[in-house]
Amino acid sequence: MGAERWPIQLQLAVVATACIGCSLAHQHLVGDSIWSIPPSNEFYSNWASNRSFAVGDDLVFRFELGFYDVVQVSRREFDSCSADNAFRSFLVGPATVSLNEEGVFYFLCSFGNYCLLGQKLSVTVQRLLPPTGASPSSTPPASRPHRK
Repeated sequence: MGAERWPIQLQLAVVATACIGCSLAHQHLVGDSIWSIPPSNEFYSNWASNRSFAVGDDLVFRFELGFYDVVQVSRREFDSCSADNAFRSFLVGPATVSLNEEGVFYFLCSFGNYCLLGQKLSVTVQRLLPPTGASPSSTPPASRPHRK
């Protein structure tokens, strides 16, 4: 029986099943809430440590205009809570940052002493490995923490 004779629901189910894994991009709402001064200095690092970030994912920073910002900085600036040579600045929320390459990326709020109070985030972005069985020479993907 040709595909043209399959009921439309079955055709859609086949297409949906074939596409599982096609788009694994994930939007991460930073802190699972608004981007603001956290209750502890470790809040954002703890949040990030419980997630995995992959190339193609997005970080979404929700914040109020004029109260907070998001600045992408170097490791040195992140450690010193400085934004003197920022790579990018986002002044209007919500700000969506696409994670387009592997590496460690650093973000902070440049308002007042908010960074010193813990309003900073670093994420390690990894490239997703192809699904197992993609090619005979492929190795199984590394175990990844649950993606929230």
